[in-house]
Amino acid sequence: MCAMRLTGYADKFSVHPGDTIKFYVNCDGPKKYSASIVQMINGDTNPRGPGFIEKAVKADCEGVYDGIKQVVYGGSYGFVADAPQLKPDSFTLQCWIWPTTPKTDTRYWKHGAQGLVTKWSGGKGYGLFINTDGCVELRINGETYSTGAPLRDHAWHFIAASFDAKTGDVVLYHEPQVVYALDPEIPPVKATFKGKVEHTNLPLVIAGYVDHVEPGPLGLSSLPQGVIVGGHYNGKIDSPRLCSRALSRFEIEMMKGGAQPGLTERRNAGPTGVLSEAIVAAWDFSDGIDTLVAKDAGPYRFDATLVNCPTRALTGYNWAGQTFDWKVAPKEYGAIHFHDDDLDNARWEVSFEWSVPADIKSRFYAAKLTTPEGDEDYIPFWIVPKIGQEQSKIAVMVPTISYMAYANEHVACNAGGAELFVYRVPIMQQQNMFLAEHREYGGSIYDTHTDGSGICLSSRLRPILSIRPKYDHFLAQAPWQYPADLHLICWLEQMGYEYDVFTDEDVTYDGLARLENYNVIITGSHPEHNSGTQLDALHNYTQRGGRLMYMGADAWYWVHSFHPAYDGLGRGIVTEMRRCESGIRTWRADPGEYYHQGTGELGGMWRYRGRYLHSVAGTGMSSEGFDISSYFSRTPESLDPRVSWAFDGISYEENLGNFGLVGGGAAGLELDIVDTMLGSPPHILTVATSAGRHTEAYLLVMEDFGFNQQGLDGTVHPRVRADITFHETPNGGGCFAFSSIAYCGSLPWNNCDNNISRLTKNVLDRFMQDGPLPAAPKEAIKHRGRADYESPALASKS
Repeated sequence: MCAMRLTGYADKFSVHPGDTIKFYVNCDGPKKYSASIVQMINGDTNPRGPGFIEKAVKADCEGVYDGIKQVVYGGSYGFVADAPQLKPDSFTLQCWIWPTTPKTDTRYWKHGAQGLVTKWSGGKGYGLFINTDGCVELRINGETYSTGAPLRDHAWHFIAASFDAKTGDVVLYHEPQVVYALDPEIPPVKATFKGKVEHTNLPLVIAGYVDHVEPGPLGLSSLPQGVIVGGHYNGKIDSPRLCSRALSRFEIEMMKGGAQPGLTERRNAGPTGVLSEAIVAAWDFSDGIDTLVAKDAGPYRFDATLVNCPTRALTGYNWAGQTFDWKVAPKEYGAIHFHDDDLDNARWEVSFEWSVPADIKSRFYAAKLTTPEGDEDYIPFWIVPKIGQEQSKIAVMVPTISYMAYANEHVACNAGGAELFVYRVPIMQQQNMFLAEHREYGGSIYDTHTDGSGICLSSRLRPILSIRPKYDHFLAQAPWQYPADLHLICWLEQMGYEYDVFTDEDVTYDGLARLENYNVIITGSHPEHNSGTQLDALHNYTQRGGRLMYMGADAWYWVHSFHPAYDGLGRGIVTEMRRCESGIRTWRADPGEYYHQGTGELGGMWRYRGRYLHSVAGTGMSSEGFDISSYFSRTPESLDPRVSWAFDGISYEENLGNFGLVGGGAAGLELDIVDTMLGSPPHILTVATSAGRHTEAYLLVMEDFGFNQQGLDGTVHPRVRADITFHETPNGGGCFAFSSIAYCGSLPWNNCDNNISRLTKNVLDRFMQDGPLPAAPKEAIKHRGRADYESPALASKS
């Protein structure tokens, strides 16, 4: 067992000077822990680099705290607080379900019975369930009634049950929507229950049932607080209904249409007057898809509160396959997919707070947690200047949306082809092993839920153990994302630059105002996941004369949005992404489920929204590989007077970056290239390339070819390379793209005395200056078509 007894998170990523940040800590075992604030400078423990570097920061929160166990409570469901109308003597329950793990399997699914629509707990009440044999089950008090017919997974079934208190008649229906030729008939189950329903004062639950009540750590993180919902259901539910008498089969059929309040002759058919008197609740999940409320169209408006953000904007039982945007035909999107491992908020108690000094520098920071027994954890955050109070001409844009996309990734432990992917045996970190045992901490958008469906939502209100210094990712066996970006920070610190930091979350909410007061914006090493407003702001910034240094690769790739239902808790709480019909995907969204539930926008790749990756900084994703990194060679275009200044002090023959802390070189992991047909400006200059220097482990991205064929790897395909480029933007602006995730890993090499460091310094020194960049020679200003540019990388030889 891998014990990480000290874990935590903060209430925000970005905090302004003068504001307060809250920290939530689980200390499971040790009686005490110490907390301090440190500035993070380098998070890489590789002995060939500068080593791990942190700097102590004086903070009023520094001290020793009592160790308190806090528990993550995962699994999504909906609940309605107890009410007299939810305690009928007689009842009818009905719903459509699309189960994904209906049968308990000791090897895979160990969830036991699953609740569908329940007002049942501890042998009292009533409810619809799926039992451990995968069959529909009705519970009334301690009695159970089952059809004995297993549910087919990933298929729609209509379920209904009624109880007549006067006669004791019980009827249970299980009607598959699709019946195959050799499927046995599933007749209604008819029985008699003697006695009355024993009601409790506990909530009604959708997609689970009340297991018990407890005031302990688990109860503190549950909703309603203290009520523990068990029997989490995996699958979709559509159109649940509750009526206060036993309905006939015909009336049950009529109730599929819902409550239909205000019915007249001019509207479609709904319940009769007699039937409408029996309606207690008729939930319509197609209403309020962008909220955390499952709305009830019935007379009492028993809206259900949704916990842990189940997936919405999904096709319902009546989806016709003609409309693919839920906003156009919302009634065909009346399904919610619940998962037993959904998580939107750990809901821990605050452990300590820090009042950030008003005069502090904008930098990478972390709360450092330690115990006398040797436990350790870091909770990263960023101090971001208020708009109008910038501290420098240089700003680093921290790709926190990408950090959230990779948050608590399980691919190392769960991908069957991980060894083939990385061309070696993956080396696991402590965090990987802990997360494999603690699924309640949630997964990344690269993972799948326990039922095999893709995770499309990620929250930052939980411990994110992959955003930690000293963490090496299994793909690179080196820093990745957060600790890789600290290579850049270490270089900036050692070279003596003054700089600010802000996150792409800040850009998403603040827009151009967040960028426009800086002379140069520097990206992280892997800003892969981006919002539309962030890309708008970057475009407006460069078009107005701003300068952009793109320090990595595989950027501007996936469409992300922040879920508006969490805005009351702060910025950027939950991010959403749907993996659609192209791109490098660890899972695929189902047909008709490509649009985000929070914003309603089309998901997938920005490229297929008409926004080419190459148009942002000049280059775009071409390939990836994870065995070794290579290096760059200069091209004749590096001698062009428009850009030759970037190579001052570097000879033409030098190998650029044949060293580094990520794969041994500056050109590695994921690579970007010039392509004027995909948005690179036709006046761009390709000043260096790694063409012809990659192994068979490097493969062309799938969106760049139409069918599988030989010759797609780094030993033969001309697009498997990285291009370093420069181009001017209007009003004296410019973009320099370094086009490799491994690039930043070469900056600190040899105490920053190397040609990658020199090249980057030359660019930054020019880009940070006030005023426009020097104008291009007159002869460079001419009309160009997209096909007029021929990349020198294609003529380069290894």
